[in-house]
Amino acid sequence: MLKLPLPNPPPAPTGLKVDSTTVTTATISWDPVVYDGGIREYQVYRNGSSVGTSTTASFKDTGLTGDTTYTYKVKAIANNGLESEFSVDLPAKTTPSAG
Repeated sequence: MLKLPLPNPPPAPTGLKVDSTTVTTATISWDPVVYDGGIREYQVYRNGSSVGTSTTASFKDTGLTGDTTYTYKVKAIANNGLESEFSVDLPAKTTPSAG
């Protein structure tokens, strides 16, 4: 029986940046991952725990604490179910509370 190799997983997301922060939110974005089979979604992690998914190359995290630094990383999930490696870590600091 001929055993075919599995396709390569998609590359890890790159170009992560903080678009904006408020006292309780952080919006991040990254370069869209190009992959032959297409990308189904991106999984976003904050401080090592999954906080959500996005079908676009950006994510708005809510319910955060002011004047706090959070570390984000992202991985791409292909339409065929294969997962990329994690992106590099991206620190994002929320703004201080007023008063």
